[in-house]
Amino acid sequence: MKRSLCFFMILSVSVAGWAQSCNPYFSIREGVKSTYESYNAKGKVVSRSVNEFKNVSGSGNQLKATLLSQVLDVKNGNVTGSSESDWLCENGVIKFTMNAMAIEGVDMSNPAIEVLVDGDEMELPSVLDVGQTLKDVSYHVKMSVSGINMMDRNFDIKNRKVDGRESVTTPAGTFDCVKISYTTESTGKSGNTSKPLQTAIWYATDVGMVKTENYKDGKVSSSQVLVKIEK
Repeated sequence: MKRSLCFFMILSVSVAGWAQSCNPYFSIREGVKSTYESYNAKGKVVSRSVNEFKNVSGSGNQLKATLLSQVLDVKNGNVTGSSESDWLCENGVIKFTMNAMAIEGVDMSNPAIEVLVDGDEMELPSVLDVGQTLKDVSYHVKMSVSGINMMDRNFDIKNRKVDGRESVTTPAGTFDCVKISYTTESTGKSGNTSKPLQTAIWYATDVGMVKTENYKDGKVSSSQVLVKIEK
């Protein structure tokens, strides 16, 4: 799968009517947009992105869609890059291809970047109880810039678990969230450091992803928050 950018995951939308029966944390329907801002370790805004579902088909417990992710220039709002990922909601379980995930430390808004991603899908069940463990995920990433190989690595997401429930406030509002954490390890011939990366993601019912934080050596190395929902 060819991409011009990798963007976290993962979206935030408002549940609508018939989509509620599939998964309470996501609404897979046309026309709802979620805007996120990403920050570096110093809290500076480094990118802004908009997620939107397209090509939605099915109903009830069987939904398919394409998630369009666009990266915007922080200063002028122009689109600097975009990608698409495949989403499926089946019997309450959300599944999406790993090109919906980000690669920390890589500026995916660069239109010269070409990324190929293959491997497992990420899954999120409709029921998330504190202490619950979720499936591990393995995938492979090859990245090049203007034909020059920049990354060829395997990634393993391990120890996925539901840590608890917390209230999270962002520019989009205050949300009651479930918190999921995991560890990402990587191996390969080229790319960024293979030191394990710790991640926490907060999801809210009827909203989707509200906040994400990545940690290195116990400190926040990057983060992403929901700033706006358009219904």
